[in-house]
Amino acid sequence: MTQSAQYSQRLIGLLFSAALFAPLLMTKSARGQEQPAPTPPPAVTTPAAAPNADEFGKAVYFGQKFYELNDYASAYQKFVTADSIQPDQPGVLYNMALLLARTGRYSEAQVRIDRYLQLYPAGAERALANKLQLELEFQRELQKKRQTDQEYDDLFTRGTFLYAKNDLDAALKLFEEAEQRRPNDSVAVFDEATVLEKMGDLPKAAERFRRYLAMETEADLKSGVDQHVLGVESEIQEMKTRIVCAFCGFRLPLGATWCPHCWHGPYLTSSAVWNTRPCVEGASATRATFFSNDRFNKNDILPCLWNGTMLEALRYTAAKQKAIQETRKSEGWTYNGDIIEGWRDKDGSEVRYEQGPSYLEKIVSAAGGEILIYNAHKAGDIWLLDREDVFIEGQKYTSHYTFDASNRIAQQQVDYLNAAGCNHAISVTADYSYQNDDLTGVKVRGGYDGFVVEGSPHVEWQVMVTNSFDAVGRVTKEDLTLSSFSKTYTAKPYGAERGEIDALYPTMRVRRPIEDLARRGDRCAMSGSLYLGNPIDLRPFYAISPDLAIALDYGVTRATVSLSYPDSFKPR
Repeated sequence: MTQSAQYSQRLIGLLFSAALFAPLLMTKSARGQEQPAPTPPPAVTTPAAAPNADEFGKAVYFGQKFYELNDYASAYQKFVTADSIQPDQPGVLYNMALLLARTGRYSEAQVRIDRYLQLYPAGAERALANKLQLELEFQRELQKKRQTDQEYDDLFTRGTFLYAKNDLDAALKLFEEAEQRRPNDSVAVFDEATVLEKMGDLPKAAERFRRYLAMETEADLKSGVDQHVLGVESEIQEMKTRIVCAFCGFRLPLGATWCPHCWHGPYLTSSAVWNTRPCVEGASATRATFFSNDRFNKNDILPCLWNGTMLEALRYTAAKQKAIQETRKSEGWTYNGDIIEGWRDKDGSEVRYEQGPSYLEKIVSAAGGEILIYNAHKAGDIWLLDREDVFIEGQKYTSHYTFDASNRIAQQQVDYLNAAGCNHAISVTADYSYQNDDLTGVKVRGGYDGFVVEGSPHVEWQVMVTNSFDAVGRVTKEDLTLSSFSKTYTAKPYGAERGEIDALYPTMRVRRPIEDLARRGDRCAMSGSLYLGNPIDLRPFYAISPDLAIALDYGVTRATVSLSYPDSFKPR
């Protein structure tokens, strides 16, 4: 070996002894030892003496000095210069790899160390190179872990952001992806449970909370979650046995017919008749009406009522209850806890709900002075309505109900004074018939006795309602028929009334029923060219069916409701 080559090799040896290498990668036995030049593989020859040997040594020396100043970038550049003068010197290759590693350029360091190991498999720096190789492998693993951690943190950041925006479906997907990446991390499971609870999917939320408790080992983090899970599971039980009032949001036991704090209803969730109009594709309801001679009157396309079944639409959840109550409050209604109290507007109009010890007893309109009165009795967990007052399009009706042993409506009697006609006091009674739990028919009888001045007319009519069902218990048809209708004047009218009655019924004879009454309708007076009278009014009998609570037009004697459903729909 020439004198210049020996000088260069000794400089590299000096660098080894100058603490250029990280302590992790350098053994104490290597310090202060001058390493002999390795024997290069056959393809590589020992550098011959060259005029630039001094430049090579200077670059190595400067690289050492920059290293001692912790200026690793400048040190590396000097070794690059040295490598360009005398390529692939073992000490230079190793030191370049080490400096690249020190500055975090691990991929480039790996290229240099691979080059060293390729050229000098038995080089003097082999032990140090192996340690550096191990360090580079660790750094690659560390970088991979950091990238994975960052991606994992990004999932949580995006999921939290979407949760705050109430985009719950998207947030849930991100937390589920986080769980797939780290199945043993309890944090993602907890966040899934939180989102599912807010979405109202309490069974899944409870399962995720229980999974979290099984995974989490820190007692402080688990504290309180046990009690929360008990609350969620209690809520699940409530969902199985409770519904909410669609008007005021009060929580009701399953089987309640009316809400005892606002008397909205009926909530006949198991009744096929009250599940005839689901808001699902393939469902339809059409009501056709006919005159007395079977001449077609009109078709009414009835809108859907429920998203699915009534039970699905009204099934209790805390979120659903809150949404209903918040809607009422935005309309001016006030609450005492969960119980509705009344309504006020900015102009001072007020409606008071006078709640008794157990149920709403009276509604009072402060402005108009109208009063609605209610009576009820307890039947197990539910309240059954014995008497109610209700206004329908300005007409006040009073209903009295009786019930059978199964708490079903057996009879309903309605009394009202027809202020839109001739102020006749009309009474109507409906008798309900059931087969098993299905309402198969209703017989409705109504009538009144008129005033002496108009000839003491006596009116009676009877309507029959029958329901048809398919093999899976769905109502396919509801038929309403006016089976009888009679009006008989028992005396002669007098005064101005006599001429008016003669105009209404030219062929009227005392104690003889009016001919063709079904076609004419029950008329009692005229107001200009407008006929006043008493239509057959079934609107207060809303519990019979949401499809047939109507007032029949004059001359209409029949109504048929035709219903269809998708095959998958079941009424209960």
